[in-house]
Amino acid sequence: MQSLDLFLLETLRAWHAPWLDIVMSTATIMGSMGGIWQLLALIGLTVPRWRAAAWRTLLAVWLALVVVDGLAKPLINRARPIVPPAVERTLPPASRSASFPSGHATSAFAGAAAVSRMWPATRVVWWALAVLIAYSRIYIGHHYPLDVIGGAIVGTAIAFWVLGGRHPATYASTLPKPLPAGVIVKP
Repeated sequence: MQSLDLFLLETLRAWHAPWLDIVMSTATIMGSMGGIWQLLALIGLTVPRWRAAAWRTLLAVWLALVVVDGLAKPLINRARPIVPPAVERTLPPASRSASFPSGHATSAFAGAAAVSRMWPATRVVWWALAVLIAYSRIYIGHHYPLDVIGGAIVGTAIAFWVLGGRHPATYASTLPKPLPAGVIVKP
């Protein structure tokens, strides 16, 4: 499994460009401690109809961070990849914590799922951002691909649990059906 993970890491990191270094560094910084998701939740807290979803977003991201940094990483204790430094490339430094699962990927997928519930019309944006943040961890060499995949699975599962396990479309089936046209309800 380790050799497959190393092969995938080397394959996915093969192409670099200065502009891509900037994009991936920015994505990694945005994903630190679930920062972008917490910011979006704070914005959601300012509007009453989004408030409950915003609290669930914060809960999902915080729970993801606690599960990964407080439980999974210390228990599994996988070493981070050793990537030779590139000439004239400035990328964010790696954390001192263990590698599996990726905390960035976990909080990104938990955040994307929760923010998508708050603003479903823009869910493609949130999921794309989660994938970008997760991939940035491989690009800059801080995680193996399986660390990121594991984090994505854990984050999605945590969000699913926090959000009650139902897809937003299922809420429509629990709402009362409208009455047919012309039906009069007597008080």
